[in-house]
Amino acid sequence: MNVIALRNERPSAKSDDCSLCNAPHPKSDEPAIPVKQRTDLLPWTVVVTAAVVITAMGAGVERWFGVGAVSGLLAGIACAWVSFQAARRNRGAAHARELTLAAEESDIRVKSVITQFEWAVNDVVKVKRDAERAQGAADALMERSRERERYVKKLERQIFELREQVAHYPQPAAAPVPENTFDGPEGSHVPFRWALHIDGTKATLELETGVTLHRPSRVRIVDRDGQVTAVSGVAVLLADGGYGFTVEEPPIDLVTDLDARREPNYLIEALVQYEWKPTRLEDSGRRTRIVADKQGKFYRVADAADAAQVFASQPGRADLN
Repeated sequence: MNVIALRNERPSAKSDDCSLCNAPHPKSDEPAIPVKQRTDLLPWTVVVTAAVVITAMGAGVERWFGVGAVSGLLAGIACAWVSFQAARRNRGAAHARELTLAAEESDIRVKSVITQFEWAVNDVVKVKRDAERAQGAADALMERSRERERYVKKLERQIFELREQVAHYPQPAAAPVPENTFDGPEGSHVPFRWALHIDGTKATLELETGVTLHRPSRVRIVDRDGQVTAVSGVAVLLADGGYGFTVEEPPIDLVTDLDARREPNYLIEALVQYEWKPTRLEDSGRRTRIVADKQGKFYRVADAADAAQVFASQPGRADLN
């Protein structure tokens, strides 16, 4: 006799209707996450329950004690709720304020970074522009130098050709060179007119240039041995366009020889274009001296005595060098 087992299971129309079947189950190899339980409300629950029981079942003083306990608990719950809401609002406001400050600080930092980046970009662009200008200037200068080299080579070639052409022609006879109308027969000599100013026992030699193309800047006195005995000061421009020089305390021999119209034993040279050149002296006939009036004022008069008489009693001075 065969026994057929009766099937009691019926398939559901929709298997998704079972929430337990569809809930995710942890795998066997994964540890189960424990469910967090709140135990902080247990003391409050016990106290509230006891106060309600005492209020409901107590009599007399016990009932009023339960009523007071319940009222105190309710007032404490209300105060705690109000304090919690105020603290929550303050925390939210502080959090928002901190977020605002952080956002503003981040914006400032981002702006400073962007500004520094712009400065760096501007510096790079400026350096690049300067480099391009320098390169352009260098190219232009190089091109100009090449043009000048070509021009110089062209001029050299033309000069060489002209020299070859001139070499084929006979050279003309040299014409006589006319004498220098300004400097006279001795063109290398610088003409001077000299004058003598005597102040007591001291003499000053004054020199003025004549009509000449030379422009002397200094005058010196040299003896026969080549030693410099005196040097004048800087040149002074005169009213007639000439130059005047003053030699303080020249040699006494030179002064007496010039005053007596004798050939002096000294040479007077003028510095012209960094070169000492000889001079040609001409007596201007001017002799002056210093006189004082009764009021103590000094005047320069043109009636000086003979230089030989002035220095007759003075011993001759040795050369400076």
